[in-house]
Amino acid sequence: MLRAIHRLIEGHVTAHGDTIAVVEGDRSCSYRELNAAANSLARRLMTNGFRRGMRAEVRMTPSVDLAVILLAILKTGGSYTWRRADAPLIQIPTVNENSSLLVNDIQVNGLGGGPNLPVVTRETDIACVIDRAVGEESVAVPHATIIAMAPGTGCKRWSWVGEPGAFDLWAALLCGATAVVASPPAIPA
Repeated sequence: MLRAIHRLIEGHVTAHGDTIAVVEGDRSCSYRELNAAANSLARRLMTNGFRRGMRAEVRMTPSVDLAVILLAILKTGGSYTWRRADAPLIQIPTVNENSSLLVNDIQVNGLGGGPNLPVVTRETDIACVIDRAVGEESVAVPHATIIAMAPGTGCKRWSWVGEPGAFDLWAALLCGATAVVASPPAIPA
């Protein structure tokens, strides 16, 4: 089956592309803008050697830019490991296993668009990998698992606080809601 996170979001673009997808303070983007920017960035990643089945490491806070980056990675057929970090760092492996493309301060403003990429992604393909504590195995999460966690229809706004794997972002976008970047919950002393 070919149900993948980005394909379902592309369906929302067709159904209601002008609906706001992500809000970050006074900055926002519609589903159409999110998809167009992700298509453009996905093409840039593929031009630099990022391919289906490869994994990118992304460190940054939840933002419109992060939503575009993660969606672009999925559009290439790749997967990501995401960690919250104040200083952005995006490591994209290249075809040569001994090197990686370091992309710092990616700016998604002004990215073009183009048609959706024809990369085949199955629901069993890995979307994200959650790193565990030292000595514990990482958890690989396929598209189907993230899709199954989505709340369905009826939600309008969803708080995006930065759950591991960006599951709260996908929960919002998969049901056609607006993901609102929120402050992370305070850690008790």
